[in-house]
Amino acid sequence: MSPKPLIEYLDSLEDPRLESKCSHVLSEVVFMATCAMMCGFDTWTEITLFAQEREKWFKKLLSLPCGIPSHDTFNRVFAILPPESLKSIFQEWVQDIIGNEKVTGQLAIDGKALRGAGKGRGNKTIHMVNAWSTDLGMCIGQQKIEDKSNEITAIPKLLKLLELEGCLVSIDAAGTQTKIASIILEKDGDYLLAVKDNQPKLCNEVKQLFQAHWDNSPTDEQGPAFDEQFDKLHGRKERRRCWVIAVDDSLPLCQKWKAKIVIAVQAERTLKNKTSDYVRYYISSRELKASAALKATRMHWSVENHLHWILDVAFKEDQLQARAGFAGENLAVIRQWILNMLKQNKSRSLSMANKRRLCCLNEDYLFESMALFNK
Repeated sequence: MSPKPLIEYLDSLEDPRLESKCSHVLSEVVFMATCAMMCGFDTWTEITLFAQEREKWFKKLLSLPCGIPSHDTFNRVFAILPPESLKSIFQEWVQDIIGNEKVTGQLAIDGKALRGAGKGRGNKTIHMVNAWSTDLGMCIGQQKIEDKSNEITAIPKLLKLLELEGCLVSIDAAGTQTKIASIILEKDGDYLLAVKDNQPKLCNEVKQLFQAHWDNSPTDEQGPAFDEQFDKLHGRKERRRCWVIAVDDSLPLCQKWKAKIVIAVQAERTLKNKTSDYVRYYISSRELKASAALKATRMHWSVENHLHWILDVAFKEDQLQARAGFAGENLAVIRQWILNMLKQNKSRSLSMANKRRLCCLNEDYLFESMALFNK
């Protein structure tokens, strides 16, 4: 658990409002909203209802100089609060959770759209790029994709905020850019990048290498350069095969990327008597055996299964329509913070949706998750 309560982190938020027009304490507004969202109350009206119904115990924790804010006040505060300020204390909380240890293992970088925030005339969908630690099972950073831009510009900004020493950073093909690879290497990390047609020359070089390898060694499926896995779940059968080849002078483009290995993963899936077969290609700056490469390529998708999917299912993120100013981006950070806090609280084995329900039903569990007291 975090060494200090959530409210103490929020106290360090810089207030963008005019002091003469402030009726409510900034940190208290954000704290009440976070409590409400942790308990499953997500819209401004719901957040206000929760705060009003829990006013007695909020008064035990907060000063509330002007009582409970209105839903318009909650909206305005989050709309003008600079996201970088909230992200900064989120990073501080993550570092306190980790302690003196560095984040190691694999970091999966992937983008997600906040579809609800784009509903309505003239509104644009907000896209966030998230960093997911597969070892910690938590989001450790996020960056909004600016309007009229894409992940290529957002990923470098996110990487520069993170400690990457010793990490294997995995990114889908959208992030397969020399600048991104260079940033990872400069920060003493290693990359695992998907190779697709957005880098046609690199993709062609890797494809030709593996095609020649398969043509010459169609039965060569033993040793550290090959591995395979079989899965059977919910009526779906899957066979995954992985080949790894070291980069040498025959791969000049891969050498330019400072890659040490190239990887091919073939997935054969059978569901309801229908079989699909596809091959994905990767380059990596870390020397990996086929078994480790197969695991890493699969672990990348944990950012989808354990972060993005939960945000959509347990938090209904795609349905939420906070559109004013910075509100959508700020609430996205709060949701990821809540997700991390609830994952850190392992006193009860529950789904994320039920953890939120339990926070609403059990004040001790809510306070424990926020480190307002420790058991």
